[in-house]
Amino acid sequence: MDFKNEISKYTTINLDKLKTNKTKCPKCGKEFNSVGKKIICPECKYIFKTSD
Repeated sequence: MDFKNEISKYTTINLDKLKTNKTKCPKCGKEFNSVGKKIICPECKYIFKTSD
């Protein structure tokens, strides 16, 4: 039994209560909602980190 696959089958995320941040891509300027500190821009695929 592979524990990582087993737990990921049953992990759910309540999207209504998920806290998102407004983020602006430093390369192309697109604004979008994001979660976390390391982000990939959906428009230009640029990977960047947000500051605290």
